[in-house]
Amino acid sequence: MSKDFQSKVYIFLERLWLVAAALGVCCVVYFLIMKDNDSALFFFGFFVLSALLYLLRKRQRVKYEKFLENNGNDYEPGKKID
Repeated sequence: MSKDFQSKVYIFLERLWLVAAALGVCCVVYFLIMKDNDSALFFFGFFVLSALLYLLRKRQRVKYEKFLENNGNDYEPGKKID
């Protein structure tokens, strides 16, 4: 797997969780307006989980980019470094 492809995967997954978090917020607002508190609570949990996974993916991407800047010239994901 090339470094460029790996970076694109990290960015794609990061944005996917960001969209899921935004969708969760929209659903929470919608269900609160409709006075359906149970569904709003479910989507609030969905929002929290999506936001946490977004932050995790973002942190992972930033660490990977820093690693490539420092010494990633001969790095291949999955390959053991001796």
